[in-house]
Amino acid sequence: MAKRVLVVLSAAPAALLGCHSSSERDLPTAPPTTVTMVATGGFTSPSDAVASPDGKTFYFTAYATDEDKSPAVFATSAAPGGSAEVLALGAPLDMPIGLVLSCDGATLYVADSGGENGAVFSLSSAGGTPTDMAAADITRPGGLAMGPDCKTIYATGRTIDGTPALFTIPTSGAVASIVYKGAPLVSPTGVHVDNDGVAWVMDHLAHGANGEGILFAIPSDGSAANEVISNLAMGTPGGVSLTAGGGTAVMPTRDADGRAQLTSVDIASGEMLQLATPDISDVGGLRTAREAGVFAVVDTEAGAIYRAE
Repeated sequence: MAKRVLVVLSAAPAALLGCHSSSERDLPTAPPTTVTMVATGGFTSPSDAVASPDGKTFYFTAYATDEDKSPAVFATSAAPGGSAEVLALGAPLDMPIGLVLSCDGATLYVADSGGENGAVFSLSSAGGTPTDMAAADITRPGGLAMGPDCKTIYATGRTIDGTPALFTIPTSGAVASIVYKGAPLVSPTGVHVDNDGVAWVMDHLAHGANGEGILFAIPSDGSAANEVISNLAMGTPGGVSLTAGGGTAVMPTRDADGRAQLTSVDIASGEMLQLATPDISDVGGLRTAREAGVFAVVDTEAGAIYRAE
């Protein structure tokens, strides 16, 4: 049963709270209320997932069930009973963690934290060989998000000297520019960017007003990392996505007894809704469809993909 709680959000500039374009307001804003499994088998240890713009196809990073447990990117129908289709398998993938889709649904971008420094790859959503975007100056990329201009990828990761940071990477690749780096960021993971260019960043290890685990709001000019809510027992790896119409942040977390759940926070009012997910062992990444009230959700531990709506 869903449980509503009113929380007090840490002070953040009013410009960051509930500001969305008119196009966003025409799309769904309500948080998910149900969770349904759509695919399992043929893969293991999925980490992140994204939905096609219409919410009918889910893409996800995971490992194959072959002898070598090859790193891979898969696709599946968002309808229950789907099977996993391999889009890319093995090298150059090493440890694919984050995933985001281009606005037209044609290209997947994959954050891979393996190897010496990690890499960000591009991959046709129809499948093929991933292409290294050669994004210099970022190491250990984790979470990815698409900017409102549909030409800019936002990525969490670390600078060359190991400082935690939020970056932007043009979809053409070649370079990563720093939006924000250093404290209060400690270990940034999931990221979502709204139509105003505000980056909503999850951080497992950052300590806030109410405890460890913070959702930050970082404006497009990188002027600050504002604490929105803290004391979040995040899933692994952390993920965050606003609803397609904006205004509500949805995150995988754990309750006081360690059970997986989805936490939704109304950004303007601070009202928090906890949706129990008793069939999910460890909620990892999640992402809403751009044009539908459907979320792709990962169960990292049990090896399954769910839809929340």
